[in-house]
Amino acid sequence: MAKSANYFGLRQGSTKSLTFSIVDGSQITKDRVLAPKNPRTPAQMTQRCMVGTIGTAYGAMKSVCNHSFEDVTAGMQCMRTFMSENLKQLRICKEYENGFFGFSKYKDSGLVPGSYIISKGSLPDSCPEADILSVDAANKQISIDVAAGNSIADITDSMGCKNFKDTCTIAIMYPKGNGSYGFGAVRFTYKQGETVLESFDIDVFGDVNDATAAFGTSGLSLNVHMKPELAGDATTENTYMVAIASRQVNGNWHRSNAQFDVQNATPTYAQAIATYPVGMERILNGSSTTSYTDGGSNNGGTNSNGSGGSGNGGNNGGSGSITTGVAAPSINGNAAFTTSTQVTMSGPDGAEIRYTSDGSTPTASSTLYTEAITVSSSVTLKAIAIKDGQSSQVTTKQFVKSDGGADDPSGFEGA
Repeated sequence: MAKSANYFGLRQGSTKSLTFSIVDGSQITKDRVLAPKNPRTPAQMTQRCMVGTIGTAYGAMKSVCNHSFEDVTAGMQCMRTFMSENLKQLRICKEYENGFFGFSKYKDSGLVPGSYIISKGSLPDSCPEADILSVDAANKQISIDVAAGNSIADITDSMGCKNFKDTCTIAIMYPKGNGSYGFGAVRFTYKQGETVLESFDIDVFGDVNDATAAFGTSGLSLNVHMKPELAGDATTENTYMVAIASRQVNGNWHRSNAQFDVQNATPTYAQAIATYPVGMERILNGSSTTSYTDGGSNNGGTNSNGSGGSGNGGNNGGSGSITTGVAAPSINGNAAFTTSTQVTMSGPDGAEIRYTSDGSTPTASSTLYTEAITVSSSVTLKAIAIKDGQSSQVTTKQFVKSDGGADDPSGFEGA
């Protein structure tokens, strides 16, 4: 902080807020915000999209995931492990467009479906044959076949329960009526009992209202009553479940691996990132759809006002301007392929797309995209959208030809 003889200072382009205190008789201040700016580069927006996606997922699944990673302290350390493990998976999904994760759109706060790793440990998989039997959207019910067997020993062995107080947690990710996803869980705790049903206590978490277990010729089943948010179009195809076994040994909890199995998730990365603003924006002064260009290095001059709010470039020097941005185009196709892949590009309505394949930055004179491109060798494509004389940020995508062997990087790193 700066020492000042004045009560406070004014500073252009800062995102700091005013503080004031007396230290050893001297007044200490930070500059007060005047026309703050926030740089939003493509890299920053990509990171915000990725972290936002995983952060929202952890928030929704916290009731289970804040203590589901073996040898990791519950709470903050589990959150960091969840974020780290799933960011790796999300980056692979982004790079190879394998559809295992959806991506959060700008300012969306809802959970998107994804093959999230929610538990890691050394125990065998829990309930390997478990499956969702039916989804009754009208009555907000999900029926699950938990474990097959004719005895307590059969059922507990399938669930991964060996000792009393071992647990099996059935985690559910389901579509909500608002287009996002919800999360809930049912936990079985193994105890001494004469029958299968008497051998478990049942607790519910998250978006589960209540759950009822049944035992018959097919084994142990579960009828789960969800909260009213369960979407009317929920089906077995867009509802997901996975099981976690937990066992305490010498005071330490051991877990099984658990990861949701999701395919063709949406929004795709291209759909999500297209909603993120890119450029130098005065987000505290108005719309996030405008970009700001600084003036020169001399004092004086004013910025023209636009939909982004009041611009004042006097202390930034020169004359600045606020102009409407053009959304960057998307480049679609299999990033890893063995023979060839079809590449398509799309951009804002009314915009033309120019691209390069030699690594250079595209301009208005670069090759015009008119139809799908067949790529049969490794190449890096770069593209821009041009509309009303304005150019977007550059979109870059690398396509890699491989032999499709066991070490092919396009594979998904599951748990």
